[in-house]
Amino acid sequence: MAELARMTLKDPQRAARALLAEGVPLGARSAGLLLVAVLSALLASLHVGNPEGLDPFSALMLGSPIQAAVFQWLFLAATVFLMHRVGRAFGGRGSFADALLVVVWLQLIMLGFQLLQFVLMPISPDVAGLVGLVSFGIYLWLMTVFIAELHGFTARGMVFLVMLLTALAAGFLLAMVMILLFGPEALIANV
Repeated sequence: MAELARMTLKDPQRAARALLAEGVPLGARSAGLLLVAVLSALLASLHVGNPEGLDPFSALMLGSPIQAAVFQWLFLAATVFLMHRVGRAFGGRGSFADALLVVVWLQLIMLGFQLLQFVLMPISPDVAGLVGLVSFGIYLWLMTVFIAELHGFTARGMVFLVMLLTALAAGFLLAMVMILLFGPEALIANV
């Protein structure tokens, strides 16, 4: 796994091919999604500490480590679904099981950056913030390459554009749900 992680950062296209060729059983992929959701939620809960003072949506998400894990799992599951369905809508060949594996693997890689950020926060919040920004850029780059490889697309720029448009559409839908559940104040507090 360490070699695949290094390859993911150095040559993500080759790493995606190697990952998809592993033949990981579906049960392990599903368990992996739950595991990375729990680990990510635990780190986020430790990082935030007391959710009081947060906007209503963030307070709901981070109200407890269990709530954070449920929301993280839902977010990751939605990512798997969208990666599979949107890719297929554009003529991609990737399977749902392979989309699940890609999301689990990329989230595992991002957990490394999240852990680094967590360790750096008490030492230097500015450096921790910079790590967060850099890791987000790396995530977008890796996600683009892995989606292209998953579905057999060659135009990575188009993959990136569709990925951004899909994220915007999903964000708009989430904003509408927030308004319905918490009122317009919840949306304004998140802007």
